[in-house]
Amino acid sequence: MSALQDRLASRSDDGSVPKRRVWTLVLLAVVLAAAIPWQTRWGVVSDTSWIITMCERMLGGDRLYVDLIEANPPFTPWLFMPAVVLAHKFGISPEIAVLGYSYAICLLGLGLTVVIARCAGFAENATLFALLPLFLGLLVIFPGNAFTQREHLGMALFAPLLVLTAWRAAPPEGRTPSLPLALLAGFGGSILVLVKPYYALIVLVPALYVVWRRRSIRPLFAAEYWVIGLIGVAYVVAVLHFYPQFLDAIYPMLVDTYMRVRNLQTVLLMYGPVYLVGLLMLRLLRPGLPHSPLVAVFALASLAAMVPLIYQAKGWPYHAFPAFSLLLTALLLRTAQINPITHPPGAIEPRRKVMLAAVITAAAIPFMQTQSPNADLIVKVRAAVQNPTVALVGSDIAAGHPLTRMLGGTWISSYCSDWLGGFSLYLSATEARAGNPAGADHYRQIFDHYIDGKLDELKTKRPALIIIQKTDTAMNAALSRRQDYASFLSGYGMIAEDDNVRVMQRNAGLSQAPSPGAASD
Repeated sequence: MSALQDRLASRSDDGSVPKRRVWTLVLLAVVLAAAIPWQTRWGVVSDTSWIITMCERMLGGDRLYVDLIEANPPFTPWLFMPAVVLAHKFGISPEIAVLGYSYAICLLGLGLTVVIARCAGFAENATLFALLPLFLGLLVIFPGNAFTQREHLGMALFAPLLVLTAWRAAPPEGRTPSLPLALLAGFGGSILVLVKPYYALIVLVPALYVVWRRRSIRPLFAAEYWVIGLIGVAYVVAVLHFYPQFLDAIYPMLVDTYMRVRNLQTVLLMYGPVYLVGLLMLRLLRPGLPHSPLVAVFALASLAAMVPLIYQAKGWPYHAFPAFSLLLTALLLRTAQINPITHPPGAIEPRRKVMLAAVITAAAIPFMQTQSPNADLIVKVRAAVQNPTVALVGSDIAAGHPLTRMLGGTWISSYCSDWLGGFSLYLSATEARAGNPAGADHYRQIFDHYIDGKLDELKTKRPALIIIQKTDTAMNAALSRRQDYASFLSGYGMIAEDDNVRVMQRNAGLSQAPSPGAASD
């Protein structure tokens, strides 16, 4: 037994360690209890609300990538389907089920992380246990508007793999992970890769660190990586078999439109300065002390997670969540790091504590913004119509979701929003400014084709409500020049609006859908 373990064991005799553990457990309960009302500020965020709707329509018989046009691979609905199925089975709100499901995943991921760290016997384990409330806070309070996002759930289950990787990098006293732990960590780590394949980089970079540290490529063939690889292969086979439309039709469309719309400058300005300061803090917190494998693995994973953030270049906070949550975890691990000479972590200067708190606060700012629908608007619409059918004219998913579900409405469209129309219109204007008339015409044709289909859908289904995104000025200007759109919209009157949206209700004289006779005229 090491000298440090002897000291901890002697502490347990006088009851001090168990008392600290009780306080840690109490603080864990406090953090979890505080997180529940805290998350009511956002409720179920826009993307998750759409995914719930998508899952319900799939359960009702709609075909993914045929009746429902989704920009993500099928693991997106698969990830949330268990919660939606259970909600329907037990007659509870799918939103409540998804929130509970998300908390359960966070606790499961944190619990498995603790088990792996305990089995590894890291020198800093005693301090890490005391920090568990902070680690839980990073999963259930810090995410803010990223809570329940796929990246959020994926990161909660990814942490055990990183702790296992740190264990393999420098096995304490020669201990190695058991096969069951490796299999569980590999399964959890695969979730993030299934969410978005380019997150495989976050698996690879820490694995290469282990190879470098051990001076051997054998760690690359560890059981956890076999699990991730085999699950990945099985997933590709399943997509090819069950959803060939994704690779045949959806993915080429995404490459041509969605993936071409990038705002790199915004990403760098929004996230770059705080991230760089966070990296600097890794050195300032414990100057002169080399990074432990735990700190190094999480820091390298964070750096790897910056690549997808920059590559996507959309600037949405949940895209930044993996990089920032990993960096903040590395900073907390740095505070707990044991000095191999003195053993205890050592006190951190108050000035550095203030700097660490400032970094965490600054990193949280993008996640504090809320896109919750206006409460007064919801009251007005509910007073005017009950359980309406709903459509959206606008490219922002947040304009239609979760507003539709909060109104008790039924979404009639194949798309979550008019993102294809909005992106193609933007790209057409961009190509025109660049002096590329052929490119401008190409994207204008995509826009016109999309809008033709959109109007056919509206005329066929005649939703009770149309939500118009006022802030999508380019889309509204383009549609205002179409007589068929103006003619259709004349059958609707405004019943409510706020700064972002205008809600139009179908006039009482119009039926919900045209009769067979009218359709044949």
